[in-house]
Order: sequence, then C-alpha cells, then structure tokens
Amino acid sequence: MVNGLRGAGAALAIGSDTLSFSEERDLRGERERERFGRMVGQSPPMRAVFETLERAAASDATVLLEGETGTGKEVTAEAVHRGSRRRDKPFLVVDCGAIPPQLLESELFGHERGSFTGAVGSRQGVFEAAAGGTVFLDEIGELSIDLQPKLLRVLERREVRRIGTNQHVPVNVRLVAATNRALREQVAARKFRSDLYYRLAVVEIRLPPLRERISDLPLLVEHIARTMGALDPDTARTIQSPEFLARLSRHDWPGNIRELRNHLERCVALREFTPPQASNAGSTLATPENAAGIGRPLREARDEWVNNFEKRYLEELLRVNDNRVSIAARSAGVDRIYFYRLLWKHGLRTRESSIREDEAPPGA
Repeated sequence: MVNGLRGAGAALAIGSDTLSFSEERDLRGERERERFGRMVGQSPPMRAVFETLERAAASDATVLLEGETGTGKEVTAEAVHRGSRRRDKPFLVVDCGAIPPQLLESELFGHERGSFTGAVGSRQGVFEAAAGGTVFLDEIGELSIDLQPKLLRVLERREVRRIGTNQHVPVNVRLVAATNRALREQVAARKFRSDLYYRLAVVEIRLPPLRERISDLPLLVEHIARTMGALDPDTARTIQSPEFLARLSRHDWPGNIRELRNHLERCVALREFTPPQASNAGSTLATPENAAGIGRPLREARDEWVNNFEKRYLEELLRVNDNRVSIAARSAGVDRIYFYRLLWKHGLRTRESSIREDEAPPGA
C-alpha cells in the first residue's frame, strides 16, 4: 500500500518501507568529463575530444593528432599513454622537425658502430628503447620523403632495422603522431605518402584552437594558476576574476594554450593584469588586425600569417627573456634545438652564433 508520495526527488513510502529518490547528478562523472590526463575543458568540442581519446587509449590503435601550434598535442599524447595499459612503460618523444634528417633516421631506428662518421658505438632507436610503451612523433609532417617508407615498414611489420645492419629487430610499441599541417593537403601535393597517412590516421583527432573553445578559459586559467606554484591570494583572485576573464575572452589567441600560459606568467611576473593587446602594446607581436588579408588563397594567406606571428613571437620572447635562448625556449614550452631551428628559419640567429651560444660556459 502506498501511504504517501511527496515531491519529486523526495521519498516514496510503501507500507513500512521508504524508497528515496534523488535528482542529484553524478558530479564525479561531470568532473571526470572535464579532464583527460592533464587536459582540461568543458566545452562541447573538448568533451567530444575527451570521449574519443578515452576510447582510443583503451586500444593499441595508432593515433594522429592534428591541431594548430600550442593546442597541447604533446600533453594529449601523454594523456593517451597514461590512459592505456602501457602506462607503466616508457613514453618517448621525438620532434621530427627539430632534428636534421641525417640524424633523425638514427634517432628513430638506431645504428651500429661504424655505420657512419661519428658512430663510435651501437645505439638503440626510439622504437627499441620504448619497448612495451608509446612513441610520440611530433611534427610528423616534417618527416622527409626518404624516411617515410622506412617508418611505414615499422608500422606494418612491427620491426626495425638499424643503420649499418641487415638484421630486423621486432618492436612492441604504440605510436601517436602529431602535426600542425593539413596532412591531407600534403598528400594531395605529393609531399606526404598516402599509404603512410592512412596508416597513421587510424584514429584521427583534431584538437580545437582556443578561439573555438573560449568557454574553457575559466577552467584553463584555474588549471594554469595551480601549475604556476604558490600565488599570493590577491594575484590568484585577480587572474580568476570575471573582469579579467572577460578581457581575456576578447583576444583571438593565435598561439592557443601556450600563448595563454605565457601571458598569465607575464602578468604574474610583472603584476600587470592587462589583456594581451594592451600588455603587448609597442611590441611587434602579430594580431588579427595585421594578419594577411583576404582575396588570396587560404593556404597562402595562412602560411604568411603564421610566419609573421612566429617571427614576432620569437622576437618578443627573446626581448622579455634578455635574449637568453635556453630560458626563452623553456618559456615557449619547446625543446631548445627546435627553438634554435625557428630562430634560424626567421633569420634571428645564424648557425655559427647558435654554436657559440651553446658552447658558452654557464652564466656567460
């Protein structure tokens, strides 16, 4: 017998028993869907990315991450590894755009002693060294056309051949690759092998730029603030205040999460809590207003804008770090070799001056 029924979410009395009902949501599940590894986000695009990453991590499928510079591709690759059954094995990273092609083959596949000038001993490549774990190949779009078939053979046969030997060694690794290039366009232009592309893009995931997930700004700022260490209460409140977040949301963030992190670090260091346009007043950083104009092919306009942004970003980063390359590279969140490569590309350093800087004693 039903003795009474109160409002929804209350209780239902049946005889001497009472059944309780609740409309309370599974908040733990909600929080989990806002994070994947060290990635955070609650916008629809990021929730979709997290769902795909979670399913991909549970398999051994090869993953291809595509996205603009600064969208967090390495953090994503690490999250896939940490979420997989290979989590207790190595996670090794190779930046295909930072290593000269003649050295990249050895980095990937290894070499035997005497196989080339300077090979004074045998060396494992990354596929052997990561046994049972995950290899992350960043900037895979920069892989030379000569090395592409060799990587394809590794993926298809699961074995490598070191430089200087005919012996093939079985390997057991999971591959995650990333690029800020449109690989389909590279394939159409015959700059990237179609068979390698399809072998890499078993699970293809596009990481949205920050401008497409601007609602994630409060969560990202909170997350970055925690990783910056102990902040005084006034600073913590300021960078998470609605007014400051509103100003941040009006910026286009061409450098994505990396630009956001660098800007917050600058605000905290200088105690100048201004939006990016104001904090960079007088600098030469690129903004949407001075980007390449319309009326030209998209790819041509985009490449020119990216090159302009890269050069001006590097100039500003060197300026605020007193021209110290190692510190600037760490601030940008990239390897020093890759940072030098960008400086060479934009004429901000010569190879000779880079060698002298690398050989300078500490504190020089």
